[in-house]
Amino acid sequence: MTETEIKDLIKKVTVKIEVSIGDKIEKGTGVLLQQNEKTYVLTVHHCIYGKEKPFHNTQVDNITLTLEQNICSNNVKLIAINTFKENIVLLEIENLALKDVKYLCLDRVYDEKKYFIRGYPNALNGEPHNFTANCNDSDIETIGFCITLNSLTDDTSGESAKNYMSGLSGSGVFFSENNQLYLVGLVNSLGNENGVFNRINCLKLIDLHYTDINITNFYTINEISSKLKEINKTISYEVCEEYQNNHTNFYSNLNRKHSNIHHSNEIIDKNFKSIQNYLQGKNTISEIKLLDTSFENYLVTFIDETLDDIEACTIKYISSKKEGRENLTTIRTKVLESIKFDIKLIKQEIYISSKLQEYIVVGWLLNCNVDFILEDA
Repeated sequence: MTETEIKDLIKKVTVKIEVSIGDKIEKGTGVLLQQNEKTYVLTVHHCIYGKEKPFHNTQVDNITLTLEQNICSNNVKLIAINTFKENIVLLEIENLALKDVKYLCLDRVYDEKKYFIRGYPNALNGEPHNFTANCNDSDIETIGFCITLNSLTDDTSGESAKNYMSGLSGSGVFFSENNQLYLVGLVNSLGNENGVFNRINCLKLIDLHYTDINITNFYTINEISSKLKEINKTISYEVCEEYQNNHTNFYSNLNRKHSNIHHSNEIIDKNFKSIQNYLQGKNTISEIKLLDTSFENYLVTFIDETLDDIEACTIKYISSKKEGRENLTTIRTKVLESIKFDIKLIKQEIYISSKLQEYIVVGWLLNCNVDFILEDA
């Protein structure tokens, strides 16, 4: 998903919020959210009720919602106001037939992502504006987090900052990965009202757990690696033995090839370790699919192309067991190099790279690929 595509999707779900309070109109931003055949605008508490107690007694009739794009009509009908712990507000509106604006809600933030924000800062006279931001705050125990807006001067501070910021509250904080858009929070306030403008406090979507809105699980490659290390501990000798008994033809191929390159007292242990690595590699693929459901199909093509390269530069006829072991080491090295170069999704994470490497190489040993035949046999 390109940056332009990301901004176009966010544009479709960004809503201008205007709340009439006496003879004043307070402005803010919200995000369209549609689940379970209902449509909502998600925003922060003070956009609806003000920042100081006693809070405004805001009613449905005091709120005007305006969509950026003509999805149905510019103004939408508000049905109900749902408030959660003075943090976030769900404004239920008449159901809209939203198309191509799907995103997933997460209840935590990831500090290595590039974030995208769109809102209505007062400094632009109520016109919408896009921002990008970075986050150095991944504390999962708190409801708040801080971001730093990019492309802004550091001399925007004090009252100037507050005036600029006004109207941007309630804007969604999004990132995209593997062609999927994620919402992690909402802009809430200046990081320091006496400091620079570009440090912003945001709210996570933790309070959505009190609603019927679905919160999605998202995993980084490092989280998957940590999870895999625990999962792979469960692949015991008995599990490998069961695989051997259920796949006798594959095991026969593996045993024959190992017999040609290893000493007889090593073969059983080498067979066990190879099957264990292969099964751990299968677990690795299943977990990576949490990041990208198309990964397994991509891997099939990658393995086929890599096998062609391997077979073009290795010789299956060997003069000694030592030469066979050296050939196998060369194959493993070339496979790992290809993984690091071609499979960008795993970001060269060492544990996952090694498990994919073994899955591929052992898979060839189990099948009829990558053979080792002693010339005097």
